[in-house]
Amino acid sequence: MARITVFDTTLRDGEQSPGATLTAMEKLRMAHEIAGLGVDVIEAGFAASSPEDAASIRGIAAEVRDVVITALARTTPGDIEAAAEVLEGAERGRIHTFIATSDIHLERKLGISRAECVDRAGEAVTQARSLVDDVEFSAEDATRTDIDFLCEVIGVAVSAGATTINIPDTVGYAVPAEISKMFGTLLVRVPGLADQVLSAHCHDDLGLAVANSLAAI
Repeated sequence: MARITVFDTTLRDGEQSPGATLTAMEKLRMAHEIAGLGVDVIEAGFAASSPEDAASIRGIAAEVRDVVITALARTTPGDIEAAAEVLEGAERGRIHTFIATSDIHLERKLGISRAECVDRAGEAVTQARSLVDDVEFSAEDATRTDIDFLCEVIGVAVSAGATTINIPDTVGYAVPAEISKMFGTLLVRVPGLADQVLSAHCHDDLGLAVANSLAAI
């Protein structure tokens, strides 16, 4: 069986929970504790979101060892440059870039076409790979994305050099059978995907995050 890696996003996605705001020192202490649990990847924050978050990621990257430290970035040059800058001190740094791929997000949130989404994904991964060797690409709202288009976007990200492809159930919408089918379809239809790390990011709106994660595996 292929090795299962654990990606911990407590310090980034977890901090979006009401009342969960942490200071830089609290984040650093928690990062050490999370690393001590033996996880493979720690997502330390979103560098472009604020100077405080950037400083926190920089401190974690400089001090926490024996684990991959990741900084989140939208598919914009400024975000990716900010992520690379805060990861300079990391023993093993990763840029995690994302863009929404569902039609409802493309139309209502981003106001862009599918073609522009594909272009942004490819350009962002290419830029990130010019700065670090380890790049993760996420198709936000993947579980509500047309499967043909999802295959296209992910194929572009893989071709551009993404080393991890993440499939998020952003709104906690999917059930295990759908997750299993989607992952199987992607592995069959996207050239080169089987040679990269395929990741699941499941939200718990329907209480199915664990079940969906197991279905993805």
